[in-house]
Amino acid sequence: MSLAQDILSDHHAVLKQLTVDDLVALIKQRFEKEDQKALPVIPTLITQERKTTLWDYGHKVIARYTKAKRFGMAGAFEDALKAFVKFHGHKQLLLSDIDETFLEDLEADYLGKGLKLNGMSSYMRSIRRIYNLAIRDKDTELTPAHYPFGKSGYSIRTEKAKKRAVKLDVIQTIRELDYSPSSSLWHHRNYFLFMFNMRGMNFIDLAFLPTSAIEEGRLRYKRRKTKRGASVKEFNIKISKEAQQILDAYADSENDKGLAFPIMRDVIDTADEEYIYKLYQNRLRNHNRRLITIGKSIGVEENLTTYVARHTFATAGLRKGISKAQIGDMLGHTNYYTTEAYFDDFEQEVLDDAADQILS
Repeated sequence: MSLAQDILSDHHAVLKQLTVDDLVALIKQRFEKEDQKALPVIPTLITQERKTTLWDYGHKVIARYTKAKRFGMAGAFEDALKAFVKFHGHKQLLLSDIDETFLEDLEADYLGKGLKLNGMSSYMRSIRRIYNLAIRDKDTELTPAHYPFGKSGYSIRTEKAKKRAVKLDVIQTIRELDYSPSSSLWHHRNYFLFMFNMRGMNFIDLAFLPTSAIEEGRLRYKRRKTKRGASVKEFNIKISKEAQQILDAYADSENDKGLAFPIMRDVIDTADEEYIYKLYQNRLRNHNRRLITIGKSIGVEENLTTYVARHTFATAGLRKGISKAQIGDMLGHTNYYTTEAYFDDFEQEVLDDAADQILS
């Protein structure tokens, strides 16, 4: 015990500047100068400080979300970890080293490469979630004092995304495209039109839509995106004539595996749900690529994507005098602000038209 006290006394003036590793090295050096056989066995006086890395703790969180079958969130965390580690240079980045300055530097580097602000914001939200969990975890050294976000820290910025609606005459042009039945573009055109008819249905709901959801001319289903939420949205939609014709084209009671569309029929019986989800993501990307091809073939300037059907349905409703509240309910929104965000560009367009009338 006296050996350790001597070392601490000898280096008292610079003790605050020494790390745990420095002290361990000093003790080892003193041992080498003394007759170690004459010294009693001393207990470890210094406990190594816990150092939680973003990579290790992040994968602990990923494993938890994967176990809960929340594969989308798990994937978002994985992408954020890779982005942070790539910027830092190695996987030993400590959570406690991620401070406001680090985040500002990362943002500057990201934007300096010409990348979009909203992409970086998605990474930041994932890391913020990991950080919050680490602070509440008694097995880490993290405390609220380490928290780099919030009012006194780094503020996650976003930019307004451009809305992706097209005019209804574009929808009509898409209907009239002459594709060979069962060709790739024929399928993806059908999926797009069905989503438009079903109030801007999400592609994941289309891909996993059970045949049991179709009953007496109506479609009843719950959104997969919000099925874990406190207020789960359940749709009960009248099937339009066009939507029914599309459903009839895929009706196959003997081989449909319980799904209305063939998008995921080949793997739906697979026990590995994570594999199914990853395959779904690939097919979503393929669907959007096909839609872009369709859009370019008819001269649509913006990329045609799954969201275009949703935004077009909403904007068309507003043009026809339907209230925002009704449109929001049809889209499955659970709050007013989400619906309002859909119409910023539309209302600016209305003002532009009014100004043109005044100036003409």
